[in-house]
Order: sequence, then structure tokens, then C-alpha cells
Amino acid sequence: MEKRYAAVLMKSIFVILFGFLLIISCSRKQTTGPEEEPDRLKWGYKTGDNVYSSPSIGLDGTIYVGSLDNNIYAINSDGSLKWSFATKNWVLSSPAIGSDGTIYVGSSDDTLYALNSDGNLKWAFATIYCVESSPAIGSDGTIYVGSCDNNLYAINPDGSEKWVFFTGWDVCSSPAIGSDGTIYVGSYDNSLYAIMPDGSEKWEFPTGNWIRSSPAIGSDGTVYVGSLDNNLYAINSDGTQKWVFTTGDCVYSSPAIGSDGTIYVGSDDNKLYAIMPDGIGKWTFNTGSEVWSSPAIGNDGTIYVGSYDSNLYAISPDGRLRWKFNTGSEVWSSPAIDSDGTIYVGSRDGTLYAIYGTSSLANTSWPMFHHDLRHTGRK
Repeated sequence: MEKRYAAVLMKSIFVILFGFLLIISCSRKQTTGPEEEPDRLKWGYKTGDNVYSSPSIGLDGTIYVGSLDNNIYAINSDGSLKWSFATKNWVLSSPAIGSDGTIYVGSSDDTLYALNSDGNLKWAFATIYCVESSPAIGSDGTIYVGSCDNNLYAINPDGSEKWVFFTGWDVCSSPAIGSDGTIYVGSYDNSLYAIMPDGSEKWEFPTGNWIRSSPAIGSDGTVYVGSLDNNLYAINSDGTQKWVFTTGDCVYSSPAIGSDGTIYVGSDDNKLYAIMPDGIGKWTFNTGSEVWSSPAIGNDGTIYVGSYDSNLYAISPDGRLRWKFNTGSEVWSSPAIDSDGTIYVGSRDGTLYAIYGTSSLANTSWPMFHHDLRHTGRK
């Protein structure tokens, strides 16, 4: 009897133990895998407010980014602070880095700043209203930047005005520069402008609503830009429409171009779109909220993009989820991919994140926001 009781007791213990292990096993299966990889974090640098600005990376590995705490930050690749520079208002603009290491960035205090690599002020250029646009740098060193005073400014490397081009409304779009020196920029007057290096208008392309998206330029000179009329436009270099692709909502995101010519762009309908060079949809990837972030493409074909659902997504070239990284809040910032594969992106939780990736930035005609790691905006 005692032996039988002992056997039943042992069996009961075994069943309970097995059940407990099974619960743990199932729990692990539910919380791990390609959709969640919590060990992706390399480091996070906390600023004093939201980080909408997109990081740029200098040749020495320094990361530059703005914050709504009114500061521009230079952060070492190990996550430590190198220096910070205080402006008098929000920094929504993304820094651009010149060939001599000068950092150019706009502020909502109506100023474009030029900073030396040690963080000291080189010069400040005053506009009439806030500068949310991110500057682009021409091959001759000219700096181009938009302002909410309706103008695109061309500024000499010494900080003097070269010329000013007037549009019909705010210029929050960040300019892009073609291989022939043509400057392309959108305006809230519903138009994309092509401007000659001397400041004269080459052509104007109308859309159905505001343009905040920054243009991307393909290897054949095609200009791609999104509009709040829900469309991504492909425009020939002579200003004629090549095709138009309609998404389900506004397109704030700026497009990036893959090695096979696929165009990637986000939309307020919570999706990232992959569009073939002929304008036909290839696939869509659903996130949990709006996609204002602009995608960046890795050398292995992985597409990285942020969402207002607080995640940075890594998506395979065929549109499948590879992994996602949860930040503390919405991701408006556009990612940058360093040479060692580290992905840098800002979040509305006030943090610049460094996240382990798998490859360096792709070598395509336009692989990320503002073209390259220094954000020159130049093809």
C-alpha cells in the first residue's frame, strides 16, 4: 500500500513538474523568435526631450542629432557625450556634415547653425521663420536649406547669402541635389521645385497637397517624392510625370531606393510600401501606426524603418519581418546605418538609440534619408 501510494505521489509530482516545464516552454515560444529580439540594444543616450531629428554620422564615427530640448548633440560611438550646443528653440532639423567636418543644422529659433567639429559656433545664418528642413550640401560647399518663411536659401560656406528662392508656403521638405547640381525641394504650396544652381527656376511640379517628404533621386535621374495627397510621385528630370502610386493616407516619409531600383516609402496608413521601378506595388508591410520615418537599406537588403507604434522594424527584401526593436515612444526619426552595422535612431521618449544590426549601409543611388551618413542630400 505504501509503495503504491509512493508511486502515485511520484507520478503526480512528475505530471506537475512536466506541466510546469511545458508552460515555461510555451511561454518562451510565445515571447522569442524573429518578432522580438530584446538583446539588440547597444546603448541609449537620453536627451532632455523628444528626438525627431535623424542622426548623421561623421567620418570619425561621431553621431550628431538634434532634440526638442533645444540642443544639438555630438555623441561618441560608445554612447558617451562628446559635446552639446544649445540653440534657442526646438531642433527638428537633421544635421548635415561638410567635407571639412563642419556640422550644419537648423533650429526653430529661425537660424541655420554652422558648428566646428569641436562644438564651437562657426557662424549662424538668420532666416525670417523656423528652420525644420534639413540642409543639403553642394559639391562646391554651398548649403541649401528650407524655412517656414516660404524660402529655400543658398548659403556660401562662409555663412553669407548666395541667393534665395521664394515658394508659395512653408518649406519643411529637405532639399536634394542632383548630379547636375539641380536642387529639388517640396513646399506646402503643393509643389515640387527644381531649381538651377544659380537660383533660377527650372520647373515646378504640382501635387494635390503639401510636400514635407524629402526627394530621392534614382540612378537615371528620376525624382521620387511623397505628398499629403496620399501619393508617391515619380518625376522625370524634365519635370514630367513618370508615374504616381497611391497609398492609403498622407506620405510624410521620404523614399529610399534599393539595389534593384525598388522604392521604399512609409505612409500614414501604418504601412511601408515597396514599389517597383515601373510604379507597380511589390509588397506592403503593416506596422501598428503611422510611418513618418524614412527607411534605410542595409547592404544585405534589410530595410529599417520606424513607426509611431514605438518600434524600429527590420524587414527582409521580400517584405517579411526579421525583427523589431521597441523604443519608449513614437519613432519619427529616420535611421542611419554605420559601417559596423550599428543602427542609430531617435525616439519621442527623448533617447537616441544604438541598435545592433547585421550589415553596413547599402551602396545604392539613394539608400536612406538625405542620401548618405553625412546627410549631404547630394547624389
